[in-house]
Parts: sequence; C-alpha cells; structure tokens
Amino acid sequence: MTLNVEKTFHELTQAGETWADCKAAYEALDDVTKTVLSDITLDHLPNCASKAEAETRALASDGFKNHLAAKSAARRAWLFAEVKWKNCNTLAELRRSEESTRRAEANLR
Repeated sequence: MTLNVEKTFHELTQAGETWADCKAAYEALDDVTKTVLSDITLDHLPNCASKAEAETRALASDGFKNHLAAKSAARRAWLFAEVKWKNCNTLAELRRSEESTRRAEANLR
C-alpha cells in the first residue's frame, strides 16, 4: 500500500477542524453555565423567600437541566472528535512507518 500524503493530510485536517469545532461548542456552553443559572435564578426570585431558594429552584429547573444536558452532549462530541483525530494521526504514523519499512526492504534486495 502506498502512502497517499494528500489524502492523509486532508483527513487529519478535517478531523482536527471537527475536533476544534466540537471543543469550541463545549467551551461556549461551559462559559455561560453561571449566566444561565443566574438568569433562571432571577426568574424564580420574585416567587421565593430568599436568593438561596431561588437558586435551588433554578438548579432543579428544566431549563438548567437542559443546559447541562446540552453541555454534556457537546463534551461527548468533543471527546469523540478528539479520539477520531488521534486515531487518524496514529494511522498516518503507522502508514508512514509501513512505507519506510517497505522502502528499506526494497533496498535490501
């Protein structure tokens, strides 16, 4: 098997870009977690006796649970994208090594 450098580069680039996009999506959700909690807490505040009660209700709210679920899904996508990039990189290294071995064997003949 001959190493297709351009195809390998394209696959690594594509996997790396997907990884970066997934990581950025997770980090964007992570960055706003406190803001989401604060917004929901403020929504509950008029109907609560204290800020602590409003925050407890906010933490238990569907809106905050949905945010955490989205954040979890984004983290999972990020991790799977990272695994794919690392696997592509490992495969490229194995192919490079295989090609090097093939050339070395050809020189021994």
